[in-house]
This record gives sequence, structure tokens and C-alpha cells, in this order.
Amino acid sequence: MSDRSVLAGDRVPAPAGATQPPPEPVRHGRVRPRGGGGAVRAPRIAVLDGLRLLAALSVVLFHYLAGYGTIPWQRTAAELFPALHRIADFGWLGVVFFFMISGFVICMSGWGKSLQQFWQGRILRLFPLYWAAVVLSSAAARLGPRTPGEPKVTVGQMLTNLTMLQEPLGVEGVDLVYWTLWAELRFYLLFSLVVLLGTSYRRVAAFCWVWALGSVLAPKSGIPLLDQLLVPQWASFFIAGIAFHLVRRAGRIEGETLGILALSWLLMQHRLPAIMADEGHGIDWKVCLAAITAMYLLMGLIALGKLDRIQWRWLPVAGAISYPLYLVHQSLGVRVIWRWNEQWGAWPTLLGVIAGAMLIAWLLHRLVERPLTRLLRRLMAPRAEQPQKLAA
Repeated sequence: MSDRSVLAGDRVPAPAGATQPPPEPVRHGRVRPRGGGGAVRAPRIAVLDGLRLLAALSVVLFHYLAGYGTIPWQRTAAELFPALHRIADFGWLGVVFFFMISGFVICMSGWGKSLQQFWQGRILRLFPLYWAAVVLSSAAARLGPRTPGEPKVTVGQMLTNLTMLQEPLGVEGVDLVYWTLWAELRFYLLFSLVVLLGTSYRRVAAFCWVWALGSVLAPKSGIPLLDQLLVPQWASFFIAGIAFHLVRRAGRIEGETLGILALSWLLMQHRLPAIMADEGHGIDWKVCLAAITAMYLLMGLIALGKLDRIQWRWLPVAGAISYPLYLVHQSLGVRVIWRWNEQWGAWPTLLGVIAGAMLIAWLLHRLVERPLTRLLRRLMAPRAEQPQKLAA
């Protein structure tokens, strides 16, 4: 899903012969660069952690309760949870929020980084938990209860899924939720161009304009590779997140960022019916548009630092478990619901499965992500440090 790091990036040196004024102090986590680029390390934006968990839980409810089929319940979710079911139908919008937050945070964490540092951060963030989730989900599919019509997971399928490239390789994901990771990877690949050239306000803004235009032209180009790389269906949300980070850096909404945000919103509302149709969401377009617009407004408040005072102690934990919760909730939770909901009852099953999925997510964070990330960081460290030693 998206990086928990909220580093604003290293200061950009002034041109030769120019005087570099000191950066203004950080107020409530806001970055206020001067002279077109310098930055300082900003405190964690804790509210983003809580929003990640909220987005993950909305997706969880969507997969457990949305739709009118019986799976994962022997009776329909509409019959068992008449009110909550109607709300859960909109839970897929959590993915939209994930993409918007990802645009914000990836721009933030990639600012001032080298291409090597950028990709090392992405690998350390995504893969340790993903590998664990693939193995765990594959084991559950092969050894646990199976829902009607579920295909068997093969060893080759599991091994291919470990690359996170199963979709372009034409292999089914071990878990259906993994499709979003392919969208994330393509976003990282595109943003690598900005990182390679060197991040600056103007370059990032130009990147947003070019990507937005490219996402409009790609579907009509007749070039499948271009259509794949530019992620036209979801580009608007990533672009909006990037633009909100530019607002964060400037400390205010400037004309250019307002234009980028307006364009992303207009493209989003145009593509929203197709997104809903492709994903099978037969629900009210106006409600979805209003919900996404509310996400824009909320991200605007975060970008302007209006929510920086929210520093509840549980928020970092919420951010830590959101990604593993997203990865494992369906492959594990749906099986438990299908097998035992009749014996346990609807509400005890739902609440118990959600609590159990959150516990498993926390255990994966503590017992898998932390040690495996430390190991990978040590393995990557010699190459990462070599240029610094040579420069010294």
C-alpha cells in the first residue's frame, strides 16, 4: 500500500555563488522552503496513519459485507446486516483514499532522495510484509477451508506472486487485493523519473501536468504499453496526492497547485462511472463523487497543517497495521466467515474476524516486518553507503 515515512527530504543546495537563506522553522509539521527548494525534516503526520487504517477497514467491510451474493455468508449480507451492508457497498472507496495518500507520501518521502535511496525505501516498505502475506494466503488456500468455486493455488502461482509482477505476467493473484500493488508499482516507476532528475517544486508540478495529459491520451493511443504505464484509470488520485504535498511544502494553495487539483478532480469525475462499472460497483455515482470530494477536502486540511495537532498515541500503531491488514484480511477472513458463521452467529463472526485480522496484522508487523526489514537494510547498506565513502 503507501509508505509510513513522512520525511520532507534533504535541503536542496543553492546555486553556485548564491546565498542560501536558512529555512523557516517547521510549524506543526509544515515544510516552508525558501528560494525554491530547501527543506527540513518534518514531524510525522500522525493523522495519515489513522486515515490509512480507516481506509483499510472500509475495504475490509466491503469484502466481507458488500454485494448481494452469499459468499462469504451462507445467507446474504443484505439479510444479515441490512444497514451496515448498505454502508459497506461504498467501502471500495478506501482504495481511492489509499492512492491519494500514496501520492502525497511518496512525493514527500522521495523528495531529495537519489534513485537508489528511493527504490530501496520502496522495497523495504512493500516486500517483507507482502512476501509473508503471499506465503500465508497460499497456505490458507491450500490447507484451509475453501469457498465454492475457488480455484486451487499452485506452487508456481505462489512463487510468481512473490515478484509482485503476477498481473503483467498473466498469473492470477493469490489474493484479489494484490491488484492495487501493481498500480502502486507503476506509480513508483513514473515518479522515478522525477527522482532521477532531482525533485523540485517546478519539476514535480510539471510531472503532474504531463501525467494528467498522458493519462487522457494513453487510452486512445492504441499503445497497450503506454496505457499500462500511465495508469489512466487511477492517475487522478495519485496526481491529487502529489499536488497536496506541493501545497504542504509551500504552506498555502498556489495557483498552479489549485489548477492541478482542479484538473485531477474533473478527470476523476469523468472516469468515475467507468471505474464503478469495471469494478462492479452498482451504487450511486453522486454519493461516490461526494465521498471522494470530501477526501479532497480532508487532504487539503492535512496539506495546510490544520490537522497536525492530532497526535494520539495509538495512531502510529494504526498506520503500522493498515498495510498487513489490507494484505491478509480477505484470504484469511473470508474462509473463517464461510466455515464458522452459522455456528458463531453473524455479528460475533464479523467482529471476531475483524479483530482477528487486526491481531494477525499487528503480529506480522512485529514478528515479520521489523526483523526482515532490518535484515534487508543490512544487505542493502554496503551499496547504499559506497558512494558516500567515495565522496568522503
